[in-house]
Amino acid sequence: MSLKVVTALKARKILGTIMNAVSFGSDQYIVERKGIPMVAIIPIKRFKQMEKARQHFFSNMSKISDSFIGEDPYKLDQILEEATQAAKNIEVSQG
Repeated sequence: MSLKVVTALKARKILGTIMNAVSFGSDQYIVERKGIPMVAIIPIKRFKQMEKARQHFFSNMSKISDSFIGEDPYKLDQILEEATQAAKNIEVSQG
């Protein structure tokens, strides 16, 4: 897989070439305007994988949220604080 960066002007000129490189090859593109990344052009298969993962994530978050309905907000804050601290400890130990 190759990640390439092009300007918006160049992308407009060679859009067909970019589309072929992305869909038939393994290239991915970042399109910049005035040096600022604006969009990514990725294969549709990759986009669908990302969308499926996003939907799965939000489905799980909804289930988690539903499991805490009726809980004391103070208790929930404590649980979140403990989870946050545990995640930070894992990052430090793996860092």
